[in-house]
Amino acid sequence: MCVEREKVSASTTKESHIVMPSTFETQLFFSRPFLSKRQIQRAQRNTIPDYRNYNQKKLAVFKFLSDLCVQLKFPRKTLETAVYFYQRYYLFNRFETELCYTVATSCLTLGCKEVETIKKINDICTLSLRLRNVVKINAEILENFKKRVFQIELRILESCSFDYRVNNHVHIDEYVIKIGRELSFDYKLCNLAWLIAYDALKLETILVIPQHSIALAILRIAYELLDNKNWSSKRYSLFESDENSVNEAYFDIVNFYINSFDLCDLQRHLPEGVPPVGIERFMELKKNAGREFGLPQISDHVLNADSYITITRDSNVQERRYVLSLDLINGESSIVNSTRHA
Repeated sequence: MCVEREKVSASTTKESHIVMPSTFETQLFFSRPFLSKRQIQRAQRNTIPDYRNYNQKKLAVFKFLSDLCVQLKFPRKTLETAVYFYQRYYLFNRFETELCYTVATSCLTLGCKEVETIKKINDICTLSLRLRNVVKINAEILENFKKRVFQIELRILESCSFDYRVNNHVHIDEYVIKIGRELSFDYKLCNLAWLIAYDALKLETILVIPQHSIALAILRIAYELLDNKNWSSKRYSLFESDENSVNEAYFDIVNFYINSFDLCDLQRHLPEGVPPVGIERFMELKKNAGREFGLPQISDHVLNADSYITITRDSNVQERRYVLSLDLINGESSIVNSTRHA
């Protein structure tokens, strides 16, 4: 939700004869950490001119971030947070190929702060430049790069409405282990699910579905790949999820393996004792799952009336504020309306 507030009236001081501006535009944003697929597609129309090019670059950036995390010895949650930030950023900021690795580096530095895997900014930026084959890294090049990284951080935070709740707690891989243990799944199943969770980060699913529901979907896929039967949707309420959310993530991931199996890491890292999997195996899972369904779709009328995703963000607006509670939005609207009718 984006609310534009009204305007401060003009005034003149007798002493200095300075005319104050007749209007003062401010925007109030309500945080929406998860969006539907149609909302994401609608927002990307403003920022991504060529989605195929964007998606190809996103996969390259994912590998780049993964390499950074491996060499810097970051846990999976740091990578997940950086990938979430990266995809959120391009919902509200124009995609430019030449900047995407700088944006990714900024997302990683911010992700380190978010999940408290602190590393010196010099170490992150130096390694980022090296992985991009910058041969001569002197003090000037490093300082200029750090400035660009810091400048982008503010826009990343704005794209998330300064909402730290999404990445502040448990992450997908951690949920996989915790829920798997709670359901008494064995090590082989949980290990397989943990590997599938890595591939799931390549998708926009993390912008749509909360982590615990994605983890449940991943556990279901691992459960079925190991030829287990009778997965029960009754489990979902135990973990404060629901069938629609889990199914949305389930079909997202299964469709990824069917349509882009060559891009997955699972095929090269199957745990010992797990039979080989291929496209046909995931097609079988999809067939056995029955009708594909997930979260309800948003109508065109509602979608096109949603200024949060349809209006390009204006950096010239004098004030932008971000809130996490609808009560604050409603209170603000009441004050504005009462002022208008005073």
